[in-house]
Amino acid sequence: MLAAISALLLALSALPLAAASSDPWVRIQSQNFELFTTAGDRNGRELVHHFEQVRAFFYEAFGAQTAAARQARIIVFRSDKEYEPYRPTQFASAFFQPGVEHDFIVMKNASGVNEVAVHEYTHLLVGQSGQTIPIWLNEGLAELYSNLEPLGAHIVVGKPIRGRVQALGAEKWMPLQTVLAADRGSPFYQEKSRAGMFYAESWILVHMLVLSREYRPKLHAMLEALKGAALNDTGSARALEKAYGKPVESIEKDLKSYLAGSTLAAAVFDAPEAKPMGEVQIESNAGLAARLALAELTAVTAGKAVQARAAYRQLQRDYPNRWEVEQAMGVLDLRERRNSEAAEHFAIAIELGARNPRLYIDYARALSLTNRGDEAVKALRTALSLDPALEEARFELGVALVRTGGYREAVEEFGKLKRLTPERASRYYYSLAYANYQLGDRARARTLIREARSYTKNPEELAALEKLREAVDR
Repeated sequence: MLAAISALLLALSALPLAAASSDPWVRIQSQNFELFTTAGDRNGRELVHHFEQVRAFFYEAFGAQTAAARQARIIVFRSDKEYEPYRPTQFASAFFQPGVEHDFIVMKNASGVNEVAVHEYTHLLVGQSGQTIPIWLNEGLAELYSNLEPLGAHIVVGKPIRGRVQALGAEKWMPLQTVLAADRGSPFYQEKSRAGMFYAESWILVHMLVLSREYRPKLHAMLEALKGAALNDTGSARALEKAYGKPVESIEKDLKSYLAGSTLAAAVFDAPEAKPMGEVQIESNAGLAARLALAELTAVTAGKAVQARAAYRQLQRDYPNRWEVEQAMGVLDLRERRNSEAAEHFAIAIELGARNPRLYIDYARALSLTNRGDEAVKALRTALSLDPALEEARFELGVALVRTGGYREAVEEFGKLKRLTPERASRYYYSLAYANYQLGDRARARTLIREARSYTKNPEELAALEKLREAVDR
């Protein structure tokens, strides 16, 4: 949904590392962040503190909390050489990478990072909103917030960015249509010689849409039009034209006039109440955890599956008989649908002493996918014994019990769930309907099938529901 992104906008208008002889990695954990760095614990502590302050601003100013936010991991190197294997573009000094278990913010170094930190944290908030938005809006939004500045009891957002203003005044603009049509593979986004103007134009466009008197009243309409538009060459242009009732060429003229005006507006917010950061845990010699994080980062980066597997293999050699490595390799295999191999790695991790509820959930999935349902049920019961409040384990246990014929037990387990998330709703209602059908309650099964249909548009799931309905009716 666009809710989190709308809040951010409308509130303004309204490769693996080789083993080293010594371990340079430090892990710093605060309440909301986990940071790995080779730049020293002092720099890391200061950066974590800054991220906590930025997070407090967004969450208190806009209520920008997401329902299912993944844990944020920050990786900060001390040199270009260390950073280079992970650099996503020719010019990026930092980047945000969404993941499955964690979201990552990766930075080249820890000096002069305030604006970079805010820029990448904005990307993280947008990513955790669950909504895909065009590149120009994503980067323009991150630039808009990047130089937020405390001013007494207030925070100012939207101050002119000197480098962007200078570039827009001295260099030839690319057509606005080109900016709106850019995607992650576009040379205007990837190449150092062109990306500067793309960022500059994206920034001034978002600045005008959010803060100018003429454009900000129709910002919500633009977001709604964009929500229904396809993210292709013309989707953004059509959304702008629909919301503002003028062609893109006219909007481009307005944009240049806006920049040439005497002042650029800014927004002022009350600063969040200063709070102590809380306990910060600092761990030196954190090479295993840091390299596992880097391997995970590589694994969730498109086109780097081979490098990720090589990173995990190297970790196996450098850290033999560590359950953390075996668990991580199991997760990688499960993601790549190597289900038998995944189950083997999870079993080894358990033999090595792992007592992680998350591991048992993944183990159960691998077992189910290799037709070892009874063992999957046992693994899920172990996960719940380790953490009785783990809703995901209870949900998966209900599904596994249906698959193995434990229909009455499945109904009991489903009844213990305290919250049903939308992404689980279709499977929940289908499994519960099937269990009730097998128990002889056809009326209840029909009701549950209707509920399941309202939560899915997936053709395979709809076909399974229709097949179940036919069985119930017979």
